[in-house]
Amino acid sequence: MITASDIPASLSRLDTDAMLAVGRQAGVSPPTPEEIPAARSLAAELMDHEVVSEATLKAVLAVQPASLMIYREGDEVTAVYGQLLLNRLAVDAIFADTFDALEVDVAHLALHGETPALGYAWGLAARNKKAAAAILMNGRLIRGLFPDLTVFTRTVTPIGRHIAVNRHGYKPLRGPEDDLMYKLPDLPAVAA
Repeated sequence: MITASDIPASLSRLDTDAMLAVGRQAGVSPPTPEEIPAARSLAAELMDHEVVSEATLKAVLAVQPASLMIYREGDEVTAVYGQLLLNRLAVDAIFADTFDALEVDVAHLALHGETPALGYAWGLAARNKKAAAAILMNGRLIRGLFPDLTVFTRTVTPIGRHIAVNRHGYKPLRGPEDDLMYKLPDLPAVAA
């Protein structure tokens, strides 16, 4: 188990333009207002879980335009990638178990130009391998922008937990069965 004081400080600043640029490189972009319902529907269907409301998505996107990225095949949304960059207030909320990823308090969001305290993998879902490859590439490229950032996530499906633990090195926060997971940055690799 870690505590808030175990989270290393990040030096990477939130650069919205850079995040959108790596998204374009991966073939993803933010949804238009008209695509938000389709993005929500896809996530809810594939994750078989309650997902964030349209109102919350719009409020978060207004602060962090790259917080939700989608992959399109023709006119269809076939993948979603949600990511939040959070400030110090969110660290306290996460460790107090009061952070609500479904009704995100925008006061917890880092602003453009600020140094986020941590990241939060908000949700990933893809209908097929091509769509999955695009959002996974986006994730790798985003990680390159924030190599020294600790990331949290809540796993809501068994496959999501398996992937988080076995492919990405996440660990349960408070005990072996906890669905709130964290991944500390690989600081020796960052230093190199």
